[in-house]
Amino acid sequence: MAWDCVERRAASLFRQLGFFVCDHPLPFIVFPLLFTTAMGVGLLHLNPLSDAVYLFTPIGAQSKMERMSIHEKWPLTDNNYIPGRAVTQSREIQVTALARNDSNILDTKFANAVYQLDKYIQTRVRVLHNGHYYSYKNLCLQYKNGGCPSNKHVHILSDLYNHGFNITYPYFRFGSEGGYIGSSLGGVTVMKGENETDILASAKAWFMIYHLKFHPEEMSYISGEWELELGRMLKDYPEDPYISITYFHSQTLADELKRNADTLVPRFVISFTLLVVFSTLCSLCFIDGSFSIDWVLSKPILSILGVVNAGIAILTGIGCLSLIGMPYNDIVGVMPFLVVAVGTDNMFLMVAAVRRTSRTHTVHERMGECMADAAVSILITSSTDVLSFGVGTITTIPAVQIFCVYTGVAIFFAFLYQITFFAACLALAMKHEAAGRNSMFFVESVPAEKRKSLSTFQRIFNMGSVPDHSSSNDVKQPLTSRFFGEWYAPVLMNPFVRGIAMVWFVIYLLGASYGCSRIKEGLEPVNLLVEDSYAIPHYRLLEKYFWKYGQQVQIVINNAPDLRNHTSRDRVHAMVLDFATSKHAIGMESVQFWLFEMERYYQKELQVQIIDSSFYGLLQHFLASKTNNPLAEDIYWGPMPDDDNGTMVQSFRFIVGMKDLVTTMDQTDATMSFRDVAARWPEFNVTTFMPIWMFTDQYIIIIPNTVQNIIIALLVMIVIAVLFIPQPMCSLWVALACASIDFGVIGYMTLWGVNLDAISMITIIMSIGFSVDYSAHIAYGYVVSTRDTATGRVQEALSALGWPLFQGAMSTIIAVSVLADIPAYMIVTFFKTVIYLLKVSRHIGFFQVVLSISLGLLHGLVFLPVLLSIFVRGCCIIPSSPHNHHSAQKVEKQMKIAAITSSPLHLQTVAPIRASSPISFPHRFEYTDDSPTVHNRSKSSMKSEHLD
Repeated sequence: MAWDCVERRAASLFRQLGFFVCDHPLPFIVFPLLFTTAMGVGLLHLNPLSDAVYLFTPIGAQSKMERMSIHEKWPLTDNNYIPGRAVTQSREIQVTALARNDSNILDTKFANAVYQLDKYIQTRVRVLHNGHYYSYKNLCLQYKNGGCPSNKHVHILSDLYNHGFNITYPYFRFGSEGGYIGSSLGGVTVMKGENETDILASAKAWFMIYHLKFHPEEMSYISGEWELELGRMLKDYPEDPYISITYFHSQTLADELKRNADTLVPRFVISFTLLVVFSTLCSLCFIDGSFSIDWVLSKPILSILGVVNAGIAILTGIGCLSLIGMPYNDIVGVMPFLVVAVGTDNMFLMVAAVRRTSRTHTVHERMGECMADAAVSILITSSTDVLSFGVGTITTIPAVQIFCVYTGVAIFFAFLYQITFFAACLALAMKHEAAGRNSMFFVESVPAEKRKSLSTFQRIFNMGSVPDHSSSNDVKQPLTSRFFGEWYAPVLMNPFVRGIAMVWFVIYLLGASYGCSRIKEGLEPVNLLVEDSYAIPHYRLLEKYFWKYGQQVQIVINNAPDLRNHTSRDRVHAMVLDFATSKHAIGMESVQFWLFEMERYYQKELQVQIIDSSFYGLLQHFLASKTNNPLAEDIYWGPMPDDDNGTMVQSFRFIVGMKDLVTTMDQTDATMSFRDVAARWPEFNVTTFMPIWMFTDQYIIIIPNTVQNIIIALLVMIVIAVLFIPQPMCSLWVALACASIDFGVIGYMTLWGVNLDAISMITIIMSIGFSVDYSAHIAYGYVVSTRDTATGRVQEALSALGWPLFQGAMSTIIAVSVLADIPAYMIVTFFKTVIYLLKVSRHIGFFQVVLSISLGLLHGLVFLPVLLSIFVRGCCIIPSSPHNHHSAQKVEKQMKIAAITSSPLHLQTVAPIRASSPISFPHRFEYTDDSPTVHNRSKSSMKSEHLD
């Protein structure tokens, strides 16, 4: 069965393209440059998206619907703000004050320091806009024109504490007044009072909020400027001997993401330069028997153009997507490092394909052979990468979707420009080579035979070789292929070494399994910050003192029962108790519920019973009994069905204090716990929400999304392997190797301290595309090998592919190595998933190896060859006729055919081939029952000969 039908037809099409590009190179250079220039206009129309909550929260997340339920019923305006009820962090500033030396912040001197800080923020921080100064009192959100909240509770509680009053915790009540203080104080210790109530004994920190107006747009802008000015002034706030200060505002995450992106620009310039140097060095050839550079065969300028080719592809991709309105976020700044490495590796592949052609052939023939060989491999490379990122776009996390779209499109343009722009540049370079011109200075070079009569300058900068017209196969052979074929492969195939390799493979799988069992999900907000960010101490302090105990969750009853019915009120009581006694709830003492306060008001203060039929009238009287009663904002009124003029409670909410929210696992567990309780009361249509829910929804879906992406991507990779590897059974081994690589990437990145989150998901998607190529290379080489034994096939495949795979991976390492020391989790996670670091000291001494690339190489150069040699001895190898095995005439005939095809029999290459670029072998043997047939793909006629 002709399993190579796709590959053969693709090679024929690319051969014709090579002929056409060779004959008409100029349009293929000019048009891509003009198109890039046109698309570059899109850089002026970038649509930046910096909302971290949107970017890293799943589309259609339950938390978004839960938050919308609150927004619809109780929209936040500048006249109904109640601290603790807001579900948006727009224009919100958080400030913490921590007592130094582990002291009690409620003591007088510490309380005075907090008071001075609060006064400084409210009066000294001002911004100038249109000739008018704005301070906190001009910008703060208020309730019923009652003035700024001003964190009055902080000063009131400190005064009461220092005057000897017992302060109950977490809900404080003073006469008929009271309030929840569990979320405002951190590091609390309590003592038992009467009736086993908790009395505040001491505390370590205060948490203060300053919420500003965010509507209309001009006011939001002024509030944003005030936030930034507050940050600058707190940074310069005189060091206080009693308290230390941390702060965070609504623009912090966006600013830190921008800082991440700003650090990438100079690093990309360095990466680009290093790749230019590396590719230039790789392009150098030496005259046989000397260390003199062969300036005819060397292609330094062409190598630079190969890197530039990747650069213009990046520019085109970003510009094109910007013009069609695709959002851009700062994490896309990592994309150029990946794409420039891919483009550079593809350049290596095309140069290698040209070098495998005979110099005695015409440029027209050589370009056709090159494109037939290399372009198919680049097609496989690009298709695996683009499809991997295409699979990534089906995830529900917008940041991952946007990154995958930009990267996939950029890789597509890199492929398109590779077979047009770079192919045309290659054709011109080959014409200069055919004319014997210096590839650097474009002057006629001096033949190496005249070296003795040349000056030192000419020997160094203008000496070149000439084709050997007496040979029909003038191709230089690399020494590296002999190393892999004659030394490395025999050692690897030694039974003892194969046994050791299998033992290490088992150890590798066990280590990966252990890592996968310890996966930690979720992208914490702190991980979006640069390591020296002012907000990191703030997050750490919240984790230590405030997230352990006291945070609040809003519980919304969207379908309120008729509260005139006593039984319905009993059901509501039972539901509140169910929430208050759940795993992450503090208890009934933390509940803030208007119904409880109403019952207390009538039964304890007025000492009257609530009449069922008059319930709603009594409720309205209770709410009016206090001026600007904030509990009124917890009730949503609607028309009474049996009375056109009456109103009733359609929806309401209450607040419950929470505990144990320190880790992402705790936060996820709390989210699921409260939602499970809500599900037990379906008649009320209950929803729960707190701002951290937005991130825990990401934690919940990250593993299912990752597994889904891996499975779909692996299925796609298997299809590609079946299409391009001549025997379908070997696609099974390719799939197993790919699964093993991805399994290792996830397991070992976990052991290295990287969470499974939106950032690492991107790199896992990337590793899927890369992993298939290592395996496909070796499996393909093993299948089409002309050797009779498994050991011989491994030796021949490694001889052709060992060094190219290794050297091709170097360009990827170089491209991302400049990211190693950037102090940002977002960047370091990308680097770590791509880079495997072996710490050799307590400081900066690291041995850096690419994790996904190194695992791919480990499988391609060690595990897969050993597995194929042990388990695949015939089922995926094209069988040969026994009577042909020892025919000397057949071997002689094969040698002649190899010469005609302008390729050595032992499948060697010169320049590096990227790990994700399966090599297309110049000849392929297919055995029938009668005689073997060799298909010559080096000739456009694709003729076949029968061997005797």
